[in-house]
Amino acid sequence: MRTDLESELRERLCADGYLFPDYDGYCFANVPETVLSALDANVETDDVPPSGDHRPLPADVLDGVGSGNGYDRVLVVLVDGFGLEFWKRHDHPLLDRFEAAGTVSPLTTIYPSETAAALTTFHTGRLPAAHGVLGWDVYDPADDASYEAFTVDVKAGDEPVDRDMQDVFEGQAIYPALTDAGIDCRHVVPFPETYDGATAHTYGGDVDAPAYALDGFESALREAFTAADEPAFLYAYLPQIDAAAHAAGTDSDAYREAVADTFDAIERALSGLPGGDATDAAGSALDETLVLLTADHGHVDTDTARSVDLESFESVMDGLDRHANGEPVRYAGSPRNVHLHLRGGDGVCDRVRSDLADALDARIFSRQAARDRDLFGAGPESDTFRRRLGDLVVCHRDQAVWYGSDSAKFELVGMHGGLHPDEMLVPVAAAELGRLRG
Repeated sequence: MRTDLESELRERLCADGYLFPDYDGYCFANVPETVLSALDANVETDDVPPSGDHRPLPADVLDGVGSGNGYDRVLVVLVDGFGLEFWKRHDHPLLDRFEAAGTVSPLTTIYPSETAAALTTFHTGRLPAAHGVLGWDVYDPADDASYEAFTVDVKAGDEPVDRDMQDVFEGQAIYPALTDAGIDCRHVVPFPETYDGATAHTYGGDVDAPAYALDGFESALREAFTAADEPAFLYAYLPQIDAAAHAAGTDSDAYREAVADTFDAIERALSGLPGGDATDAAGSALDETLVLLTADHGHVDTDTARSVDLESFESVMDGLDRHANGEPVRYAGSPRNVHLHLRGGDGVCDRVRSDLADALDARIFSRQAARDRDLFGAGPESDTFRRRLGDLVVCHRDQAVWYGSDSAKFELVGMHGGLHPDEMLVPVAAAELGRLRG
């Protein structure tokens, strides 16, 4: 573990205990471009949607790993919610082997430190200021509706909204362009479908269950690995730890059990991948496969008794913009990343900001301040981003801020989306599969 790099990131990027994204360097957003570099892929920059100026992670994240490029396959294992702090807190043989066989580097994630925004960045190559997914809940004036980014389930306003998941973000997924460049893209996911241009290999059971099942993960990864033509970009997504943190917090027995079960499954899956035998379908894939293990965000454990109900603030409820049906525009962002869409005139924004600043231990960004400091990323802003960005963005230091009418959010213990270091710092572990398996 590169503790020196963690210290440098904290010193350089922290302000009053809030840690900001390192978009130009050690940032989760730059993992996909690192994959393409490692594959030595011949993909024209114009073929892939831009994120800033289209950069990989600094080269030292692959120091001690091997050649750093020219691999036949790169496998990204994304463990949702397993931030850097939790890597350091938990012991597991697989984590130890990554540290012994490769390199473990700290990264920041993006803002907001949320799955919907971070995974959209990962799969599109665009930062939130370009793709426009600014939280779990999206309010878009063009639809006159608030809806969940991944399900497009309408929560308030006009119903129905004529969109599917891939219509919610601006631009396209990266995979059609990669496929056109000869890269086989395969996703091992607990869903029946994935992004255009990639082949889904599905595992698990009922996705509506409190926690996603790990059943079939090993066989699905082996199937994807064996079926892939080279060069291949393989992606495995595991949300089980994140689900346990939300439900019970990161100090719970349920969380510790989810960590053990998840990494046991990953360890078995990696051990079961074919390779090393010339007669095997995968050939010498162990030596020519780079494994990157990372996370989209970490967690903070909130005190549910201290959660802030915005509906208790008269200035907020009076100042919120309105849907066409007269209901206030409540649901935008998340409890750690609240976007307030306010009516203009009469100093409404200043009054709401003043009231919240007096009551909360929070950073409250005006719309312009968020843009000036590139909170959601530098580079060209999309019209979608501009529509969805709140007049105020509220980021509490360590608690939930939301609406009592959406009470299920207040039942969550582990949360993320804000700028707490435990949310913002994530690992990226790199090792060649052969060395990882010993």
